[in-house]
Amino acid sequence: MTRPNPNDLRIRALRVGFQALRLLSRDLACRGAERLFSTPRRRRETDQERTLLRTGRTFHFQSRGLRLRGHLWGEGPAVLCLHGWEGWGAQFHPFVEPLTQAGFSLLTFDQPGHGGSQGRRSGPLDWAQASLDLVAEVGPIHGVVAHSLGAAGVGVAMDRGLQVPRAVFLAPPARPDPFYHGVLSLLGFPESEHPAAFKAYARRAGLPPERLRLRSLAPRLAPPVLVIHDKGDREVPWSDGESIALAAPRGRLLSTEGLGHRRLLRDPGVIEATLAFLKQGGTLRPLPFHGDGPRSLEWHLFHRECRGDCSDPELIQA
Repeated sequence: MTRPNPNDLRIRALRVGFQALRLLSRDLACRGAERLFSTPRRRRETDQERTLLRTGRTFHFQSRGLRLRGHLWGEGPAVLCLHGWEGWGAQFHPFVEPLTQAGFSLLTFDQPGHGGSQGRRSGPLDWAQASLDLVAEVGPIHGVVAHSLGAAGVGVAMDRGLQVPRAVFLAPPARPDPFYHGVLSLLGFPESEHPAAFKAYARRAGLPPERLRLRSLAPRLAPPVLVIHDKGDREVPWSDGESIALAAPRGRLLSTEGLGHRRLLRDPGVIEATLAFLKQGGTLRPLPFHGDGPRSLEWHLFHRECRGDCSDPELIQA
């Protein structure tokens, strides 16, 4: 997550406003801080990403009453790629060619409140539920590649039953507490109030604090997990990735240098290591959507009863 500049005039004005609000009601001030923390800024896709989107299939699905936008390339076993805070699915464009040429399909979507998806506020349970809802629609996936807070979201989803044979976490945060505490500090909340404020945030988010922390969830993650983290990451410390890799029963850490937090998504060495790790998994049947007719995504979503067998002529003509 990008850290705002405390000297920005808008931040200074917010700080003054929150200090006044705290005098009136500490609870209202905490709720206002939660709203700020949970409201992502939408960023525009680059020309390169827009061009790439036209080469794949764009689809939509529902999660918690929101219409979310997804994208698919390829026809092989699906690798679900999840972006981080204030990101979007098309950020994985450097992965498209390597994954599809290796026989996989790349499946991604914009999280609630991000990119082309509906919603304004976004939180870990929303991200987890979106992954669960998508996989419930499209069927089994071969693996997950998740960046930053996307890794935290899929960790919550896995803890809630998402079946992931293999997972790659790129620059994963061990816990969200420091980011939330940073927002509270920026708004003038004294440090003594930070722990209680985070507990209130977790409660309203719908999960106990430990179920929001990927480091706490890591010992419960049964599949092989590859953590790739840069030693010079200024947004999420390398020690976070190290602690997750050590805690996961089948975790492994790959450290990089000179890539920071976001260049991991386009580094050839990172992509190569990710692909090699995914290839170690067993083979899965390709997801049945491409083109028109009974192998299109729309047909697949509306004829769930035919997921296992697409040979029924009456269903094909429907």
